[in-house]
Amino acid sequence: MELHVALCCAVPNGRWVEHIPQLGRITAAPMRIEGGRAFPSSQPGPGIEWDWDAVAGLAEPDLRFDQGTTE
Repeated sequence: MELHVALCCAVPNGRWVEHIPQLGRITAAPMRIEGGRAFPSSQPGPGIEWDWDAVAGLAEPDLRFDQGTTE
């Protein structure tokens, strides 16, 4: 998955990256795959650009969702 691409790039024997296509519906930019190879994002941090509107749309109606909070 997107988090593991950069890790595999940093490890000499990192060969496999799990791809979860369902994450595409809650991310603004999908993992780039070309010729069977995954490429890390140029975004800082974990490299995932979340689509917060899509995430909020999938939240349970009774749960509170605040973009960007960790509580």
